[in-house]
Amino acid sequence: MAEISDSVQKVLHLITTHLGKTFSLQDLILFTSACRGKKLIFEQKKVPNAITGYCLALQDVDLIVTRTGMDEILSRATELHEMAHLLLRHLPSLSYGAATPTYAAFRDFQNPLAGTLHRDGGYADPREQDAEMLATLLLDCITRKESSLSEIAKDIHGW
Repeated sequence: MAEISDSVQKVLHLITTHLGKTFSLQDLILFTSACRGKKLIFEQKKVPNAITGYCLALQDVDLIVTRTGMDEILSRATELHEMAHLLLRHLPSLSYGAATPTYAAFRDFQNPLAGTLHRDGGYADPREQDAEMLATLLLDCITRKESSLSEIAKDIHGW
């Protein structure tokens, strides 16, 4: 098993202290919004196949974009990975001295990612590994919550 970094442990501890050992995806979204002090918006867009998603910390909202056409499992994993980046404060940098746009200005761009956004290092980057580890741990908390609800439903409804 991979070692869990201090930053992932600290963020996971913060989350489980406030939400408990199990929580819903919606609770995690609300928690992330509260921590970041802005609304969290999810969108699907056509992006190259090599990209499953990305996040942007815009002036007024945080935006998570996932690739259109992915199945539900990969979409959820990507959303959690990108939320992990936000919670770990791994914010992508805008290059070329560009100012961080508002959501409205971002949407007005014809090709908003062309030459303006980058995260150095790719998958070898420790930040990517930390985001993936945190996303996996968060998925476990959510899955345990969903399976415990299923057990309760079985008990109540006799399923």
